[in-house]
Amino acid sequence: MRRKLVQAGGSLAVTLPAEVVQAFDLKKGMEVDVSVHPRTGAVIVRLGGREVDGGRVTKRFERSASALADRFAEAFEELAK
Repeated sequence: MRRKLVQAGGSLAVTLPAEVVQAFDLKKGMEVDVSVHPRTGAVIVRLGGREVDGGRVTKRFERSASALADRFAEAFEELAK
């Protein structure tokens, strides 16, 4: 999907379509990670924020990792054999 850059104070911004905002339940003020792929130059916007803060994993990352481990526990047990 193509989007135009818009002026936001002294910066430029990219707006997100309503479908994306609704699909990911985005709210004003939420943090996202923005990075640039080193090979392709693609700009990547990810939900969340930091996984590590001050050398320790964040509570949000801890919850996500725990939920993932629970969800795939059987598969991990099979792979460990």
